[in-house]
Amino acid sequence: MSSLNDYIRFALDIEAHNIVFKDYFYKILNGTKYKIYEAELIQPACPFCGSVSLIHNGHLNFYYQDIIRACFPNAQIIIDRFHMVQMLTRSLNSLRVAVMKKFKKGTREYSLLKSPWKLYLKKFDDLEKIHPRYNWHYKDSLTQEQIVMEGIECDDTLTNSYNLLQAFFTALDKHDTKAMKDIIYSKEKVGPLMHRTLLTFRHNLKAVLNGASLPYSNGCLEGFNRKIKQIERTAYGYSNFINLLTRIRLEENKVKEKGLSNLLIA
Repeated sequence: MSSLNDYIRFALDIEAHNIVFKDYFYKILNGTKYKIYEAELIQPACPFCGSVSLIHNGHLNFYYQDIIRACFPNAQIIIDRFHMVQMLTRSLNSLRVAVMKKFKKGTREYSLLKSPWKLYLKKFDDLEKIHPRYNWHYKDSLTQEQIVMEGIECDDTLTNSYNLLQAFFTALDKHDTKAMKDIIYSKEKVGPLMHRTLLTFRHNLKAVLNGASLPYSNGCLEGFNRKIKQIERTAYGYSNFINLLTRIRLEENKVKEKGLSNLLIA
């Protein structure tokens, strides 16, 4: 660390070690002379994976919690159920793809793990268990339950990860914090990304349990954001922001569409 950096840190009484001063200069703004310091903020690495990115897969952004604790010391931090489920389903999906790639294309195992991928992310109780349907991918008539059960049998780790996800769904629906804690500290062998997700849950255990026991959720907000992104994607973007706002309001029935004019009707 340079002596200039030490001098500026001492002069400004800054103790944060992730701020490194490189230079300073003077600038006149509106007739007033200011001393401008040039510094670099070194982002601390994630304690779980070592990533220095503010946004990285598999982890909750723990910097937000530090800010909340500093500004609102009496607040209870809640990790939203939407994000907990999202992290676990992404973890399972990543493992499913990894297992699928172990088999040759065209094999029954590959087909069972590829085309019906959405079934592995659904709750087990919501799967069709009575009426089988023929699928040309694996040339057989199977129910959704049979597809999933045969698919996860291709790998023991995939089976454990799937069962853990389903147990988490059940505990979340029943607001059973004790069962959820047991799931988070499970010793079963799961996929690497799911293991990393469970470590994140352990590190934020109180906030995770608060999310399961308390009724608060921003799932509606996340759904609305998803709808806005879909509107932009469908239109390949909007050149006029007002048009985008109008389209959003039309989708939400906030604005009535103009009817046909009398000239057009005539």
